[in-house]
Amino acid sequence: MAQPLLDAFIAWMSANLDNATFAHRYQNRMSGEHWHCSSLFNAYATYDWPHPAIAHLDIGKGNDITSNTRALTALQQQLQRALTPTPDDLAASRAAIDVMIWGGVQNGNVSWLTNNVDGLANLLIDTRDAIDSGALDHALLLDPELRFNAGMTKVYSLICKQLVIYDSRVAAALGWAVVKFCKQVEPELTQVPPELAFPWASARPNKGICKQRDPSQGNLQFPPLQGGTLHAQWNIRASQILAAVLAHDNAKHSGFNKDDGSGSSPLRRLEAALFMIGYDLGGGTATAAMPKVTSQSAMTAPTVGWVQCWTPTHRKPFHYRVTNQGFEARGTSITRYPLQVVNDTLNYLWRQFGRGKFPLANSADGVPAGTSEEGIGTAYYHAINRQQRVPESSRLAAILEDLGVIQLVSHVKKHWVLNLALLNATDKGTLDIEPLLLRLLEDEAQD
Repeated sequence: MAQPLLDAFIAWMSANLDNATFAHRYQNRMSGEHWHCSSLFNAYATYDWPHPAIAHLDIGKGNDITSNTRALTALQQQLQRALTPTPDDLAASRAAIDVMIWGGVQNGNVSWLTNNVDGLANLLIDTRDAIDSGALDHALLLDPELRFNAGMTKVYSLICKQLVIYDSRVAAALGWAVVKFCKQVEPELTQVPPELAFPWASARPNKGICKQRDPSQGNLQFPPLQGGTLHAQWNIRASQILAAVLAHDNAKHSGFNKDDGSGSSPLRRLEAALFMIGYDLGGGTATAAMPKVTSQSAMTAPTVGWVQCWTPTHRKPFHYRVTNQGFEARGTSITRYPLQVVNDTLNYLWRQFGRGKFPLANSADGVPAGTSEEGIGTAYYHAINRQQRVPESSRLAAILEDLGVIQLVSHVKKHWVLNLALLNATDKGTLDIEPLLLRLLEDEAQD
């Protein structure tokens, strides 16, 4: 933290938190609405993150900083209860999954947390302690098996002493700020200083267009972000730098350092501002003529990365991806789960079980013969018009669990319940997963 250029960046950023240096604008890809901020602090004042309800924590859905702070406080307390005084693996897994659902980063993370539940609490404790040490060369952080990505940064930000959420949006905004610094303050720089080379991650494409998250301009280039050690190290560095910005004398009278009644800390408020700016660095010009899209039928399915998953009973590995047309699963062959089939499956479960628990029960012979108990298999069988493809419901169940749409309530004899907070109910009282899919495609980062 003693490099001259780093010190200069901290002094410069701390002096420009509340003026027009960080003014920005873009068009939201989902709503079509235009967003702008007149300063970095103003970006925080316009913070918007629509999070679902967390019923068992008595948290309703919301979108402003106050609502999100309440949700994060409840999630933080839930995590702390799982780690102290006695580490509880199942409770830690459940709490971390709730964080993933809040952050819209379920894909791949929920299945990992479920499959790695044994020893999870102590793993979180050990990683927390390694991060809190501030040692970038800590053995645990250098472990090639370290799980650190856009989902886990959110978990660790709630249990570490002073750690921001370093996701693709925050990373993009930090790099964007560095470019401004290099051009305005250090114009003789021909490349980004290594101590300020914040790695970036691309956003998931949606509507055939990808939001700009790469802050690179000309010779000022930033490296791509990779999960694991690199992500953890830069998460620590970013947290240290932003904390130094807020502690600088230049920031003494900044709005970030004033209590606004939201319950959030100055560091969380600064992170929120960067999060808003980093949504799209392109300024919105590429989407100015794009109409607001309200129906999945009007959209072109994007290319989305494949996520590893495992079937719930036999633990057979496969990969899946989310599109705005439903799901695709890939093993020895491709299986497609159209949006209507997924919704019909969920609504059958809703009619039969309501808020109660249900099994997989997907016998290839028993379901068509009517001798199997009601469950996901029967629901899927009816959704595909009684075709002889009942075993396909194993993959569908795994995908729905990974997205948090169904939640495991019994590990001994697998039973799930519907997570109604993630499923929009229509005027007719039916459930619709489409808004969740669009949110995932809009918000996720490829990290």
